[in-house]
Amino acid sequence: MRKIFKFIGFFASVLLIFIIISTTFYFLVTKDAKLDLSKLSGNEFVLEFYSDKNEKIAEKSMKNGGKPVKLSELNDYTINAFIAVEDRRFYSHNGIDLKRIIGASIQNLKSLSFKEGASTITQQLVKNTHLSSEKTLKRKLSEIKIALELENRYTKDEILESYLNTIYFGQGAYGIENASIRYFNKPASKLTLNESAMLAGIIKAPSKYSPIENYDSSIERKNLVLKLMAKYGYITNEEYQSIKNQSIIVIKNSESPYEDYVNAVINEYESLSIFNPYNNKNIKIYTYLDEDLQRDIYEQKTDSYSVSKIAINSINSGIIAFYGNNFNLKRSPASCIKPWLVYAPMINDNYIKESSVILDEPINYNGYSPKNYGDKYYGNVTAKTALSKSLNVPAVKLLNGYGIENANNYTKKMGLDIKNESLSCALGSLSTGLTLKELCDNYSPFNNQGKFKKSTFIKKIVIGNVNAYFHVPKSVEVFSPETAFIVSDMLRDAVLNGNSKKLRDLPYDVYAKTGTNGNGNGNIDALSVSYTSDKIIGVWIGNEDNSLMDNSITGSNQPTLITRDIYEKIYKNTAPSKIPVPSTVERAEIDIDYLLNEKIETLKDGGESFYYSKGTKPKMSFSSTLKPLISNPKISLNSNIVKLNFTVNNADFIEIIKSLNGKSTVIYSGLPISVYSDYLTKEGVYSYKLIAYKNSDKEEYNFNKINYKKSSSKFILNDDWLHQ
Repeated sequence: MRKIFKFIGFFASVLLIFIIISTTFYFLVTKDAKLDLSKLSGNEFVLEFYSDKNEKIAEKSMKNGGKPVKLSELNDYTINAFIAVEDRRFYSHNGIDLKRIIGASIQNLKSLSFKEGASTITQQLVKNTHLSSEKTLKRKLSEIKIALELENRYTKDEILESYLNTIYFGQGAYGIENASIRYFNKPASKLTLNESAMLAGIIKAPSKYSPIENYDSSIERKNLVLKLMAKYGYITNEEYQSIKNQSIIVIKNSESPYEDYVNAVINEYESLSIFNPYNNKNIKIYTYLDEDLQRDIYEQKTDSYSVSKIAINSINSGIIAFYGNNFNLKRSPASCIKPWLVYAPMINDNYIKESSVILDEPINYNGYSPKNYGDKYYGNVTAKTALSKSLNVPAVKLLNGYGIENANNYTKKMGLDIKNESLSCALGSLSTGLTLKELCDNYSPFNNQGKFKKSTFIKKIVIGNVNAYFHVPKSVEVFSPETAFIVSDMLRDAVLNGNSKKLRDLPYDVYAKTGTNGNGNGNIDALSVSYTSDKIIGVWIGNEDNSLMDNSITGSNQPTLITRDIYEKIYKNTAPSKIPVPSTVERAEIDIDYLLNEKIETLKDGGESFYYSKGTKPKMSFSSTLKPLISNPKISLNSNIVKLNFTVNNADFIEIIKSLNGKSTVIYSGLPISVYSDYLTKEGVYSYKLIAYKNSDKEEYNFNKINYKKSSSKFILNDDWLHQ
C-alpha cells in the first residue's frame, strides 16, 4: 500500500512540475500577444498589377475588413451556413473547442496528416486580424490567448459579426457584403439559402472553391454546406434535397480588356504558398501580359457562345494574353488530345513512324465503335495523314495496340494521370477534362525539343519592399527532340492539307490541331490549339453548362479563324522562325502509292516527304516496274502466339530474326515461306525482322514491336492495327 502511495505521490509531483513548466512556457511565449480592438475591422493595403513592360494595368484598394453589415440584417440561414461548416458549437464554447480539438487530433493520427483543423470562428478571427499564417506553436498559443480574451470582452454575436465582415472570399472580396455584391450583385441581406451556402463554402480555399474560376468545385462545396446544415437541424432534409441541384447565377464581370487576365492572376496568386489574404503591406504583382495583344483578343468579335482564348510565350512560359469568364473551366480536349496522348508516345517508343500504315475502317472493341467525322473511312492511311485529318479510328486502334498504361507513362510527366480511362480517351473523353491552359501546356514539348513547360501569369511579386516571389521556368523532358519535331511535321501537314487549313495562308510555319466534341444533334466543344516556334495559342468555344451549339461550330471553323486573327496581331511586324530540324532527324521521299498498297517504304524522288529518327530512314529504292523481294507483311498476336504473314517474290532464301529485350536469335533460315508462327513464353518487348536474299541482293523488313504480358490482353494486336 505504501508503494502505491509513493507512486501516486511521484506521479502527482511529475504532473505538477509539467503543469508549472507548461504554464510558465505559455505565459513567456504569449507575453506580447494582446487583443487590439482596432484590428478587428481589418487592415488596408493596395494590390497593383503590372504588364510585361512594367506598366500598371490595374489597382485594387483592398481592406481586409469589408463593407460592414450588421448581423441583424442577415437571414438566419446565412448565419447558420457559416456556423454549420466552420464552428457548429460556436455559441456554446469559450473560444476554444476542446471536443473538436480532440476529435481532429484523433483523425489526424489515423491519417498521419494534419488535414483536420480545429480552429473556432473566434480563433480564425484572431488569426486573420492579429497574427501571421505561420504554423508554429508560438502563433497557436498566442491565438488561443487572444481568443480567450476576445470572448471575455465581446458577445458571441459581436464576434461573429466581426468575423463575417473580415473573412476573405476570393476575387479581392473581403467581408460578406463585398462578396455578395461581387458574386451575386446583391447586398448580403438579400442572399438566398443556396447563395449563402456557396459563400460559406468558399472561405476554406478561395481559389479552389471560387464560383468564377472553379464553378463545379464551388457547387460541390456548397452542397456539403447544405448537407451539414441539414445534419445539424438548421434546414430540413427536404429543403436540402430540393435546392442542392439548383443552379446559381454568378456575376462574371468583364468591363475592361484586362479584367479576365487580372482575375486569373489573382487566382494564381491565391494558389501560391506566399499568399496571405490578411496582409497589411502593399503588393505589386508583375505579369507577362502583352497589353496590345490583350486588347486585341478582348475586342475580337465572336458568336453568342462562350469563348476562351489564351496566348503563351513558349520561351519563358509566360501567359501573354487571356480572355474568358472561367479560367479553370475543364472540358473535353476532343481530338486535340491525339498528338500528345497517342502519336508522340508511340513515335518516341519506336512503335510507329510518320509513314506507318493504318487501316482506317469501322471497328468494334467490346461494344465500343468509334466513328470518323461524317462516318467516312479512307482505307490504308499513313500515321501522318491520320493525325493531319484527325481520323478517329486510327487513333483508337493505335492506343488499343499500344496500351493506355504505356501512354500514361508520358502523360504523368505532364501532370495528367489517365490510367483508369477507357479507349475513348484517344478521342478526348477524359473523366476530369482539361482547362484550356492545361491543354496548351501539353503542346509545349513540341516547340521545346520535347520538354514540357507549365505556363504562368505571374513573373514576380513584391510585398512591401521585399521581392517575395520570382517565377523560374522549369522543364521536364517528356519526348525526344526527334519525336517533338516529327509530330510537329505531322501538325504542319494538318495546316497544309488537314483540318487546320484556315491557317494555311499565314506567311510562316504554324503547327495546329483542331478538336470537336459533340453528336448529331449539336456540338459541345470546339477547339483549336496551335503553335509556332515561340508561341502557343488556344481557343475554345462552347457553353459552360454543356448545352449544345449548332453543328456548324467546329474546331476547324470558328476557333481556327479566331486563331488566325490572333497570329496576325502577334506577328504583324515580325515573323517566327521555323522549328529547326534536329541533326538526329533525316528526311526521305517515299512512293506513297506503293506504301499504301504494299505497306513498304520505298524511296522515290518527288514522293511524299516523311521524317525519321536517324538510323530508321528506309533504304529500299527500285523501279515501280519491279517487285520488291518482300510484300504484304503483317503481324498479329493471339494469346501468346505471334503470327507473321508475308509474300516473298523470287527470293532464293529467307531469314527471320527474333529479338527479346535486345537479344537477337535467328528462328528461321531456309527456303521462302509465307507464314511463320512463334510461341511466346517470357514477358517482354519482342521484335521480328524478315530478310530475303536474291543473288547478291537482300531486302529487310522490320515488323512492329510487341509488348507481351501474360496477365494482360491490352497488348493483343490484330491484323488491322498497323504495319511498320
